[in-house]
Amino acid sequence: MTNTSDPIKLPDAPPPEATSSETITLSQNTLYFFAVGVIFFIAGFIVAWVTFSTTSGNLNPEAIRSAASSGAREAIQSEVGALRNEVSALRQQIASGVALAPTATPGPVTINTKGSPAWGPADAKVTIVEFSDFECSFCARFFRDTYAPLKAKYGDQVRFVFKHFPIEQIHPNATRASLAAACANDQEKFWEYHDTLFNNQNALSRDGLIAHAQGVGVADMATFTTCLDSAKHLSTVQADLQEGIGIGVNGTPTFFINGLALVGAQPYNVFEFAIEQALKAANANN
Repeated sequence: MTNTSDPIKLPDAPPPEATSSETITLSQNTLYFFAVGVIFFIAGFIVAWVTFSTTSGNLNPEAIRSAASSGAREAIQSEVGALRNEVSALRQQIASGVALAPTATPGPVTINTKGSPAWGPADAKVTIVEFSDFECSFCARFFRDTYAPLKAKYGDQVRFVFKHFPIEQIHPNATRASLAAACANDQEKFWEYHDTLFNNQNALSRDGLIAHAQGVGVADMATFTTCLDSAKHLSTVQADLQEGIGIGVNGTPTFFINGLALVGAQPYNVFEFAIEQALKAANANN
């Protein structure tokens, strides 16, 4: 029997979720800025050399160095300024929880939702599929700031489906939490358990997960504990993960609204706009 220590691995590319301690990847434009700065510096030095060579019979190395430095300083300062602006923009993206890399599927995709936890009408015109990680801080931000108001407004108009996407490289407790949530789902307590996990991300140890199950009223705790310890639903979690990777998910949270990707813990108004557009499109096609 496979146990919970068996790792679920993603491709080597880092996921878009990031924290302030993670590396910020600079764009090709930034590298271009540096290259241009170096070229300007060299060009300034050459210009100064030529100028002093033609206006003076003897060369003064100190004067050349001074002129070259002065001529290149403004160009280099300009490139450094551009770099600072880009880093600032990246930090703002990170702070907002928006993924730094898009999914590989810009068009609508088909997702197998059969058997996945879901709420909302089965025949809803709009289906939202979330690929999520119970240890992901941005997923918790979406849950805290956006999930409840979306459910309150659109609960009778959309179908919301949850898919497991534990990123073990940075979230060592995520797979175990997904396994526990799947065990809670066996006893029809998935959504209560889902809410509790996002409200208690600092308590995802085995004992914590068992305590959360008791807290949400899982009836048969012996069965729940056996289910968790045996990793009964590991294949389900792995299938969700592989399905997400196959359609371009590379970080959490990632959403698909009628098959169209929306990446990151976007604010409520972004989801509201996307859902309204999807409802209009669905109504227009009927």
